[in-house]
Amino acid sequence: MDNKGTDKCPLCGQDNQCAMAAGEPPDNCWCMTVEISAAALAALPEAERGVRCICPACGTDRRKKH
Repeated sequence: MDNKGTDKCPLCGQDNQCAMAAGEPPDNCWCMTVEISAAALAALPEAERGVRCICPACGTDRRKKH
């Protein structure tokens, strides 16, 4: 993953806390220890898939819906 500009969630714009974006091994990432929401994955724009990661709040449906 090219980590330039990949530290923001494409769904909400907040810090995505991605280990790979921070230059760390993928196994250190928060997403490796939780089940990612199918709805969040479905909402991810096609152009962002494999480019930017979603944040823990969006990925686990903890982000408040307005």
